[in-house]
Amino acid sequence: MRRLTSFLATPAGRATRYLISLTLLWLLARRIDFGQLATLRGQFSLPLTLTAVLIAGITYPLHAWRWQQLLRAQGVPLSLHWAHVVTWIGQFYNAFLLGGIGGDAARVFYLIRDASAQRAAGFTTLVIDRAMGMVVLMALAAAALGARTVTFAAEPRLRWLFFAAVAIMIGGVLTSIVLLRVTPNRWPHSLRRLLGPARLATAGQLLESIRSTPLAHFTALVLGGAIWILDFISAWLLALAIGLPLPFLETCVAMSVAYAATALPISVGGHGVREGALLTTLAAFGLLATPELHERGVLLALLVWATTIFWSLFGGLFVLAAPKILPPTAPHS
Repeated sequence: MRRLTSFLATPAGRATRYLISLTLLWLLARRIDFGQLATLRGQFSLPLTLTAVLIAGITYPLHAWRWQQLLRAQGVPLSLHWAHVVTWIGQFYNAFLLGGIGGDAARVFYLIRDASAQRAAGFTTLVIDRAMGMVVLMALAAAALGARTVTFAAEPRLRWLFFAAVAIMIGGVLTSIVLLRVTPNRWPHSLRRLLGPARLATAGQLLESIRSTPLAHFTALVLGGAIWILDFISAWLLALAIGLPLPFLETCVAMSVAYAATALPISVGGHGVREGALLTTLAAFGLLATPELHERGVLLALLVWATTIFWSLFGGLFVLAAPKILPPTAPHS
């Protein structure tokens, strides 16, 4: 695994990731008979599509608000405006930046630039942000699958998905409890020796900041749930817009798997992998049983991808405007 990670960080590895993404998207596009799309004219709904795209866009300001809650909890004096701009910039870089630097790297850059004295606290907010998002996503997937017990009980792939989601959710909760209840001076001796007194003291301060701000972290948790649910609603509306009547709970599960799959470091921004995971999960539910439904499922996957690309390009406007709206000397409060 370490060799694979090292390879993916090289120019050849980055080129491979781009090639994988483009190949997967090309294979998806090939599976659509575009000559038959005329049959959708009577079923395609532009208002539903525009509503879905708008709902997907609302999630990005919520991402910024969640991150700013975590920054404030750690005492990092960066404003919601700052978090909002950097979140959009990160979204653009995550999808497009050549060289393999993702959105988190962009956020790290601005944290170091604008809060260098509190970089440890800033990095901690990124870790919490990512971990919280994944745990909430798995909790929603487990809940949606739990409401479809008969369906996933008859399908091995869905059973394994349910067990994996529950395991990740429980693992995240237990890890959080242990970290919050066990002080650094009670950590294993080997770990304490590796970190040293200074880093242990810093870890203690960071954990104390988390313990002393439960409301901020609860707010961030709720915002995380709202973000995912809005994403699910967006995909569900896109399906309805092309005449693909997907049940909402199954859509939640499929999108959960799709977003979780983007964590695999084999593509750029999860492009291609996310769409493939979405189709695989919908097929496991038996929702793409006919050639027509399967074709519309592929179209849905491409529409989800196009929505992500649209808002990522929108984030590019923030990249261009960053020197004016987020200068290095700008005051933060």
